[in-house]
Amino acid sequence: MKIQIDNTKLFLIGLTILIVICVLTFNVVYFSSYYGITQIDYINSLLLVPFILLIFSFGIFIEQNKQKEKLKKIDSFYLTSKEKEVTLKILKKKKNQEIANEMFVELSTIKTHINNIYKKVGVKNRKELFEKINN
Repeated sequence: MKIQIDNTKLFLIGLTILIVICVLTFNVVYFSSYYGITQIDYINSLLLVPFILLIFSFGIFIEQNKQKEKLKKIDSFYLTSKEKEVTLKILKKKKNQEIANEMFVELSTIKTHINNIYKKVGVKNRKELFEKINN
């Protein structure tokens, strides 16, 4: 039996270990029982910067995973490449005219794509589309 660890699990395991190390460093190693406060010195300062960077990278990682999940949901509706592109722009709350300008097509073409998207996804408007893809 072979155990496979994907990038998500590996990242989360590494992040957990680093958080534990940082917490131990900040709260246990440099805790002064005499003063009753945490001492701040250069080691704490040096560890604080990578810790903050880890938190930011964790947030970016979570957002990228959300985007991947949205793309998987969109793929499950068997949309054409143009319909997928229009759907992603709709999810970014762009208006029909903005989408048409960005894709260099007529407004009527965008409206046709949107009608096809609504039929394939089984919704009647943008609000239902947001709910179906984001949930």
